[in-house]
Amino acid sequence: AAKELSVPFLASGGCATGSQLAAALALGASGMNMGTRFMAVKEAPIHQNVKQALVDGDENSTSLVMRSVKNTERVYKNKTALEIIEIEKEHPGDFSKIAHLVKGEEYRKVFQETGNLEQGIWSAGMVMGLIDDIPTCQVLIDRIVSEAEEIMTNMPAYVVKE
Repeated sequence: AAKELSVPFLASGGCATGSQLAAALALGASGMNMGTRFMAVKEAPIHQNVKQALVDGDENSTSLVMRSVKNTERVYKNKTALEIIEIEKEHPGDFSKIAHLVKGEEYRKVFQETGNLEQGIWSAGMVMGLIDDIPTCQVLIDRIVSEAEEIMTNMPAYVVKE
């Protein structure tokens, strides 16, 4: 991307660690975007059960839904996500069959009211496998930057000129 773009850009998707930030910078990005990782911080305005599910989950704890309606979303793998997948197999492309399961109101209820992990679907990335704790935003950012700085500072040691 750095060869083609004349504007700053961010690496996005699966980002959660300092090593990933160092890699993104090495590839020419100006930084990285973290979606799922920022869901599991103390300040995130979502139910504690959701945050803990992100810590407890791994890279296999997600599913792809709404593929048949060409609006694919990666979500936390729960009974609702699996039900949507089955309905899509039976009625591919028919959004009316899954609309009641994917509506935003269910998302909101899980995040802000019930914390019921099986109710509705909610976005989550495979980066769950890299989430081990629920720190504050400041602690998370400091840790990521520190790890990236250490990697990038030691990087010249990996290069040997002949």
